[in-house]
Amino acid sequence: MGWWNGTADGASLQSEETGIVWGDSVADTLDAAIAVIVADFKQAWGRKPTKVELRAGLEFALGAYEED
Repeated sequence: MGWWNGTADGASLQSEETGIVWGDSVADTLDAAIAVIVADFKQAWGRKPTKVELRAGLEFALGAYEED
Protein backbone atom coordinates (compact mmCIF):
# COMPACT_ATOMS: atom_id res chain seq x y z
CA MET A 1 0.00 0.00 0.00
CA GLY A 2 1.20 3.48 -0.79
CA TRP A 3 1.16 6.35 1.68
CA TRP A 4 1.53 10.03 0.87
CA ASN A 5 1.67 13.47 2.47
CA GLY A 6 -1.47 15.53 2.25
CA THR A 7 -2.94 18.78 3.46
CA ALA A 8 -5.94 19.54 5.66
CA ASP A 9 -7.95 20.65 2.62
CA GLY A 10 -7.44 17.31 0.86
CA ALA A 11 -4.54 18.07 -1.45
CA SER A 12 -2.45 14.94 -1.81
CA LEU A 13 0.93 13.75 -3.02
CA GLN A 14 2.77 16.64 -1.42
CA SER A 15 6.55 16.35 -1.79
CA GLU A 16 7.29 17.96 1.58
CA GLU A 17 6.40 16.59 5.02
CA THR A 18 3.05 18.02 6.07
CA GLY A 19 2.30 16.03 9.21
CA ILE A 20 -0.77 14.61 7.45
CA VAL A 21 -0.57 11.19 5.80
CA TRP A 22 -3.11 9.19 3.82
CA GLY A 23 -2.92 5.91 1.96
CA ASP A 24 -4.41 3.74 -0.75
CA SER A 25 -6.12 1.22 1.53
CA VAL A 26 -7.70 3.77 3.85
CA ALA A 27 -8.78 5.85 0.85
CA ASP A 28 -10.48 2.77 -0.62
CA THR A 29 -12.22 2.10 2.70
CA LEU A 30 -13.49 5.67 2.92
CA ASP A 31 -14.65 5.58 -0.72
CA ALA A 32 -16.68 2.43 0.04
CA ALA A 33 -18.23 4.04 3.14
CA ILE A 34 -19.17 7.15 1.16
CA ALA A 35 -20.82 4.95 -1.49
CA VAL A 36 -23.02 3.40 1.24
CA ILE A 37 -23.88 6.83 2.64
CA VAL A 38 -24.79 8.10 -0.84
CA ALA A 39 -27.06 5.08 -1.37
CA ASP A 40 -28.76 5.70 1.99
CA PHE A 41 -29.35 9.36 1.12
CA LYS A 42 -30.73 8.47 -2.31
CA GLN A 43 -33.15 5.99 -0.75
CA ALA A 44 -34.28 8.35 2.00
CA TRP A 45 -34.10 11.73 0.27
CA GLY A 46 -33.86 11.00 -3.46
CA ARG A 47 -30.53 12.78 -3.73
CA LYS A 48 -26.85 12.57 -2.87
CA PRO A 49 -25.62 14.20 0.32
CA THR A 50 -23.83 17.50 -0.07
CA LYS A 51 -20.16 17.82 0.87
CA VAL A 52 -21.29 19.94 3.82
CA GLU A 53 -23.53 17.08 5.01
CA LEU A 54 -20.72 14.54 4.55
CA ARG A 55 -18.29 16.73 6.50
CA ALA A 56 -20.85 17.32 9.25
CA GLY A 57 -21.49 13.58 9.48
CA LEU A 58 -17.78 12.87 9.73
CA GLU A 59 -17.43 15.46 12.51
CA PHE A 60 -20.39 13.84 14.30
CA ALA A 61 -18.80 10.39 14.00
CA LEU A 62 -15.42 11.71 15.17
CA GLY A 63 -17.01 13.18 18.30
CA ALA A 64 -16.30 9.97 20.20
CA TYR A 65 -12.80 9.55 18.74
CA GLU A 66 -9.86 10.52 20.87
CA GLU A 67 -6.28 10.59 19.71
CA ASP A 68 -3.68 8.91 21.90
